[in-house]
Amino acid sequence: MKKQFGLIGLGKFGRRVLEEMLLTDVEILIIDKDEGLIEQYKNRVEAAYVADALKEETIAKIVPATIDGVIIDLVDKIEVSILVTNYLKKHGVRHIVATAETDEHGEILELVGATQIIFPNKEAARRITPTLISSTLFNYFPIGSGLAMAEVEVPAKYHSKTVIDANLRREVDINVIAIRSHDGEHFGFFGPDYLFQPGDVLLVVGEEHSVNRFTGAPDHHTVRRDKKTEASRPAVLTKVTGGRDIENRPSLSGFSLRSKIRRLFVREP
Repeated sequence: MKKQFGLIGLGKFGRRVLEEMLLTDVEILIIDKDEGLIEQYKNRVEAAYVADALKEETIAKIVPATIDGVIIDLVDKIEVSILVTNYLKKHGVRHIVATAETDEHGEILELVGATQIIFPNKEAARRITPTLISSTLFNYFPIGSGLAMAEVEVPAKYHSKTVIDANLRREVDINVIAIRSHDGEHFGFFGPDYLFQPGDVLLVVGEEHSVNRFTGAPDHHTVRRDKKTEASRPAVLTKVTGGRDIENRPSLSGFSLRSKIRRLFVREP
């Protein structure tokens, strides 16, 4: 039996996912209020509905509880994305992927039933920033749990060294998965006697801070503060928190779901 997936909301991310899924052997159900988008894809999927996902009865009627997964791309409609996630959870859908714009939005989505949160803008920024700053880094892929995969040109200090002599695993705590030679077009496997040459590109994986250190990219785990910033910190906190010490404020997790939603949508005067 083919796997079945649903997409609710065909925003930019949703359409990208849909295009990728159309290349695979799965059954796809799509829901969106935009009749033009549904018309564009209706003949390429198993089921397509012009519908308002904000209505719980619509979700219950259209989405089978046994579906393998649902992707919600309503990042620009925060209230709707939260309600739809909750409807799917109550309906019995086991795997719910939702897009979020902020950490608070993502936390609320998890509380109401999402099993996976995607931050499209944040993840795109994390991928592109290291490649802009490092002249030897071509692609950067955070892969969760503090790990990253990257395509990086061999630094000059390792030129004319063999893989075994360079011993990158011991020296910089990264693993080389494949190598694209300076005169090649594709990545390939290698032996311990392979000699690094200028222009060789390595496909490496390791902890983010190790990969960043190896490539000269910024370390996301390091926060730099100069003396001027540190000196101004108490005044800034007083302004933001109304004179209360930020360490004594209750954490977000201490609020009820209603309070969290209120914090997300309502600005305090």
